[in-house]
Amino acid sequence: MEAKLRQADLEALERLYIFRRQSEVIKFLVDNSFLFPLLQEAYEQIRNYFGKSPQVVFEVVTDPEAAGVQELVIIILTNLSPDKAFKKLEQLDEEWWLDAPANARRKLCIDVEFE
Repeated sequence: MEAKLRQADLEALERLYIFRRQSEVIKFLVDNSFLFPLLQEAYEQIRNYFGKSPQVVFEVVTDPEAAGVQELVIIILTNLSPDKAFKKLEQLDEEWWLDAPANARRKLCIDVEFE
């Protein structure tokens, strides 16, 4: 049952996000399946701040200072000016992200990338 649930959740996330280095992202998501509900909520929140059609990417990065520690970066692709994009990201952080559970914030990071 658990595996089916995970597969359905993965498919739902694949409809929302672009997976960079897909196999790494899928492994991270399966290993950290407690993040699924938050990741779906994150997409909705990102749309609230960045509009209805942002492209949003998942990428797994390894912390260079902590061997083997990985986190999932949610990258919002935007063509906004850097000033506007960083203001919106700051609002998202202050109004939503900082209220997310600490165990999730240790595994996730939200950033912007300019198109």
